[in-house]
Amino acid sequence: MKKIMTIATCAISMLVAANVLAAELPYKKYERDDRASEIKLFELTLSRDVWKFAVFTVGHEVIYNIPVADAKIKAKTVRCGEQIKIDSGGVEFPGYFIPAKDIRRIESESDANAGITHLTYYAADSTQGQATRKRRSADRLNFGWPMVIDNDQFIRGSVISFFGDINVDGEVNGSVIAVNGNILIGDSAVVRGDVVSVYGAVKLAKGGSVYGVVMASGEKVTARRQWARRWKKAENGFSLAGTFSYNRVDGASLMAGVQYDHIDSILPSFRALGGYAFASKRWRYNLELTQTVVRGKYPVQIGGEAYRLLKSDDDKVIGETENAIFALFFNEDWKDYYEAEGAYGFARVNILRVHTFEVGYLAEQQRWLNGHPLLWSLFGTKDFRDNFSSVPYATLMTHRVDFDSENVVTSLQLKYTLDSRDDEKHPKRGWLGFATYEYSPQRWKGDFDFKRLEARLGRYQPLGRYLSIHLTGAYGYEEGSRIPLNRYFYLGGLGTIHGYRHKEFMGTEYLLLSGDYMIDIPHSDFRPFIQFDGGKIAPEGNRLSGGGSWYSSIGFGVDFQKSIRLFVAKRLDKSGKDPVFYARFMASAF
Repeated sequence: MKKIMTIATCAISMLVAANVLAAELPYKKYERDDRASEIKLFELTLSRDVWKFAVFTVGHEVIYNIPVADAKIKAKTVRCGEQIKIDSGGVEFPGYFIPAKDIRRIESESDANAGITHLTYYAADSTQGQATRKRRSADRLNFGWPMVIDNDQFIRGSVISFFGDINVDGEVNGSVIAVNGNILIGDSAVVRGDVVSVYGAVKLAKGGSVYGVVMASGEKVTARRQWARRWKKAENGFSLAGTFSYNRVDGASLMAGVQYDHIDSILPSFRALGGYAFASKRWRYNLELTQTVVRGKYPVQIGGEAYRLLKSDDDKVIGETENAIFALFFNEDWKDYYEAEGAYGFARVNILRVHTFEVGYLAEQQRWLNGHPLLWSLFGTKDFRDNFSSVPYATLMTHRVDFDSENVVTSLQLKYTLDSRDDEKHPKRGWLGFATYEYSPQRWKGDFDFKRLEARLGRYQPLGRYLSIHLTGAYGYEEGSRIPLNRYFYLGGLGTIHGYRHKEFMGTEYLLLSGDYMIDIPHSDFRPFIQFDGGKIAPEGNRLSGGGSWYSSIGFGVDFQKSIRLFVAKRLDKSGKDPVFYARFMASAF
């Protein structure tokens, strides 16, 4: 094994040398063949006992077979027998010297069963013009420092590090190779080549994808299940799909089906689900189709879906999984629901994996469904609340007709999302936000007439080693002659102004500001925090500028292992109302 590692170290050293300027040595410079746009300089085949150099000169090929025992490493210089030497300046053969700057591209191919790695080195053709010859190599090389490929980065070639770790969260079109270093393939990473660590370890996160061979000499690969995931995602694309939800309207709802998603395929991705909601006694289905029409750094997609689903506009306040846990265990359902049956078509462009722009057209029928107050819950001792129970009774009766199955919503939707967080589940810095605009005139054969704008922007920012803040601002405005009940804005309670009753205020324009001040305790799973919420909402027919009250609250709590959040919030007014207690399951809990 030590001999094989010495050979691999020799090979990687040559890869690293490709991006370093050549030193002047007293040897004849390598003469390149001018017959092709890219010139093959040499090939190196590594096996358990012997490595083979094939050097291509003008008119002939020279072969060097070097036993593993003859490979030596000293002072960052690899000597392969007495004939070949590799250092930061380039590769030295008997009578020839290949400067590192002449190496344009490196191809790698590995066979884990045979224990063979094959490397091919190319140079630019001197007849292709000055600009072509000076084009920078697509490979990303490093000497002695940790390397990080962020989730918004795309590397056209390979990533190679010598005496340094590699952390990949983005996309690498070639291989990822580290010598005397470890490799971490993150949840969002895609590596289309091999992942090889010499004298190190390879760790594959659950969501990462590696299309090639995975080899680690220092330790075993952490997640062997990645082999099955790689086959499914990279070579097949088909998989079973299913969802389970539990709420006070549908009760238990099960859906199952199939999906196809292949990152390299020219075929569209699709998802087909069907199922049944037991409490509402309604069949459910969802058919989705997405076609990537432009690939690369700025992918463009078109697609659509047809569905009959239980929908809620409270998804921005609490996710489906967290809400189902509260319903199953504590008789608490924070959302209001309606059944939607229709279709949605869209065109979408993603820029640098941070910005997403989407334009779509919606046409759907909406149906009112009653809540079921006596549904089962494991620890709950109260009844579930009615659907839209926070809305005053007179207003609710006026808007019940909005959910007549004969009424149709037709609207143009413009959407923008921003996500530059450094980590989806444990963000320490970055932006997270969205903006939506919906235009629904009655002349589009719909039964409603409204315009609706909503935007939210949040910032995660560390203030030091143990201090950080999370600031959020949101604004919404809508107007129209007929606005459906589920399109109104609501403030109060969960996700808004926590010291007030859930959805205590209803209106057509609002402003919300909130901030969390968090303290990380060293060597502890606890993170205390202080929270402040403040906002204002204007009833229908009024504006924020026309006066009204400002509502605010303050909260104190603690995060446990960054998974569970417990806190109490007190409204800052003279009402004398009791504080409100909250328990939240954070994103990292799932």
